[in-house]
Amino acid sequence: MSKNKMWWGLLIVWSTTTQAQSVLSLETILQHIEVSHPNLQQLDAKVKELDAYAEGARNWEAPKFGAGFFMTPYNYMMWSRKGALYHEGMSQGMGSFMVQGEQMIPNRKMLDAEERYMKSMSGMETAQKGMVRNMLFAEAKTAYYKWQVLEKKKKVLSESQSLLSYMIQSAEIRYKFNQEKLSSIYKAQAALSDLNRMKLMLDGDIRQQKVMLNTLMLKEKTFDFYIDTLTTTSSFTNGLMALDTGIIGNRSDLRMIEQSLLISRNKKEIELQKLKPMYGVQYGHMFAFGNQWQFTLMGMVTIPFAKWSSRQIKANLKGLDHQRQTYVKQREGLANQILGNLADRWVMMETFQAQIDQYEKEQIPVLRKRYQSTLLAYEQNTDELFMVLDAWMELKMARMNQLDLVQQLLQTHVEYEKELEKR
Repeated sequence: MSKNKMWWGLLIVWSTTTQAQSVLSLETILQHIEVSHPNLQQLDAKVKELDAYAEGARNWEAPKFGAGFFMTPYNYMMWSRKGALYHEGMSQGMGSFMVQGEQMIPNRKMLDAEERYMKSMSGMETAQKGMVRNMLFAEAKTAYYKWQVLEKKKKVLSESQSLLSYMIQSAEIRYKFNQEKLSSIYKAQAALSDLNRMKLMLDGDIRQQKVMLNTLMLKEKTFDFYIDTLTTTSSFTNGLMALDTGIIGNRSDLRMIEQSLLISRNKKEIELQKLKPMYGVQYGHMFAFGNQWQFTLMGMVTIPFAKWSSRQIKANLKGLDHQRQTYVKQREGLANQILGNLADRWVMMETFQAQIDQYEKEQIPVLRKRYQSTLLAYEQNTDELFMVLDAWMELKMARMNQLDLVQQLLQTHVEYEKELEKR
């Protein structure tokens, strides 16, 4: 029985550890955000709302019905045949009870224009959703890449701790034989303590990025997970790519302007249709108090093209023309700004990549050889500890500076993809 309990306990511990150490890729995190983030769900609901409104855009005006007395004398005694004969010498009663109905028949092209207008409104919200999604993805990428670099920095610090601990141990042994200065040992111990401080700082930064990603994924802030730290950065050394408006055609803010132009065109079509007449029909039936029943049947037409009734419509059409010109210039200005930002980000990425490569191919190898040669000389009693410490610190700082450049490169890459609205 005790053995079974032990196995169950081990199974629980294993499952808990596996869950706590789940690794999430960047694509998985982006999928979580797209599915669960409330800002995106809100815009989905808005699109459905406007689509629902569009379904009712082709409705006719409600018919009008009425009922009441028609040409009926106030003297109710005359309503009957006997009363009319007595008072006026008429052979039948006066007045009638009327039932009337009226229906306006809308212009079919007007209904088509209103339907297109309502559908274009939901397209605006769809483009707005793309802008919000792009911003959320950029925030997630920034936190994810920063976490990656922080893990690499922790690895550098761990390796430096091992090297420094080895030097301290060697120095303490030498001190016993009067071959090392106590001040050099204290300097090395202070450097080791500073490494511990830096690791605590990096751990705090990692927790911040984890909270940020949990917030974006709508998960508990204490949800524990890891990220993929094995991915490598891409190289940006192929030169500035050809930039034209074709590569930014899918940007949501540009599509919003295009949608605004479409809405303006549909609105103009509605205003143009208002200049055309609408027709209607009216029918009434009179239940006469006498012997003769009567009816009325009338056709109706609106006259919107009259000067006194079309003034506002013509002003609206003129305003819509100016509005479209505004959208066209806004689109041109935004496209020019985006292309400029892309060129700027590309030059920045090339610059960062060149510096990273210089660290990797030239500076770090030289500093590593200097440290190794200084350490070898120290072990052969031909050099002092402070010289080894200086070489070690220069190597550590070079590796940390390189990772700072990697962070800037990744951040610039995020901004570049954000300009392209690339997932």
